Amino acid sequence: MPPSPSDMPTVEELDDSYPDLGRREVAILAKGENWAVVYNPSGAAAHWHRDFSEKEGFTLLGRAKRTLRRKLHLVGRLERSVSGLSLLAFDPETAEALQSVNASKVYYALCRNSGEAFFDQGRFAITRPLRDKKPFGKKHGDGMKESHTDVEVLFGGKDPNGCLIRAEPKTGRYHQIRRHLRNISLPILGDGYCKRKTREYYESFGIQLPRRVLLHLYSIRVPATGKTPELYVTCPLPPKFQRFIRDSFPSWAAKAEAALPELFAAPKVRLPPMAASQVLERQRQHARPPSSPWLRFKDWLRRRFPSRRKEAASLARHW
Repeated sequence: MPPSPSDMPTVEELDDSYPDLGRREVAILAKGENWAVVYNPSGAAAHWHRDFSEKEGFTLLGRAKRTLRRKLHLVGRLERSVSGLSLLAFDPETAEALQSVNASKVYYALCRNSGEAFFDQGRFAITRPLRDKKPFGKKHGDGMKESHTDVEVLFGGKDPNGCLIRAEPKTGRYHQIRRHLRNISLPILGDGYCKRKTREYYESFGIQLPRRVLLHLYSIRVPATGKTPELYVTCPLPPKFQRFIRDSFPSWAAKAEAALPELFAAPKVRLPPMAASQVLERQRQHARPPSSPWLRFKDWLRRRFPSRRKEAASLARHW
């Protein structure tokens, strides 16, 4: 079973790619006229949930809205315990255009077992059909959906068992990569499959597993659409992820780093900050008092009850 939202560690505990960012900011890796690609840290939920009321503003979309200062549409999403890239659109038409084309995504996963049985296979496909996520309030049903993931076991070894895998999903089923790799006895570290035994195994080697799924979305390639140009953005592993590989798997970590320098590079520099004039203008806009008594009352409610945004807004509408 995955951890409940309240038990999930915070971004600061799990991910150190951009430690200089504020707790309500997000790193922008690429940006166009009507789109942006941001870094999605492990521990950041995509959307607000009632269990996150005490951490409002810590969601990925909340961070992105505060950074870009505009309404956004999330094109696809990552599970909260996974890190990588997220694509955002600035308007519904761009979001629809980006969703209408087949984006190519490359993930890297750190899995249990040495992977030696797959070294000679090169790149191969896993095509086992999967049931998609159960709709809310409905039964699962018996329908199996076509699923396809291209996989390549890159490096691995024993004592302790572990391997680095490159995965490229061609379909988008619920937890597709995790389930497909589990089906060939290569469960991703951090997955709920045999979680207690996995932790005990690595602790016998003096290794403490991080409280996240060791899966990372490295690159996104999107063909040109009528609203956007061709997009290709990459993002290296978080520094904590890199250190875990180096410290836990010395038998093959150096080979992996030499063969994949882009994966083990330092985090990309985020886009340059706004000019001083833009910062001052933004501060003036936010310092400007509301223009009517009703807006002033609503603003007072939000400041008076910061952790009860929904109740405050409802009370303002009532009055």
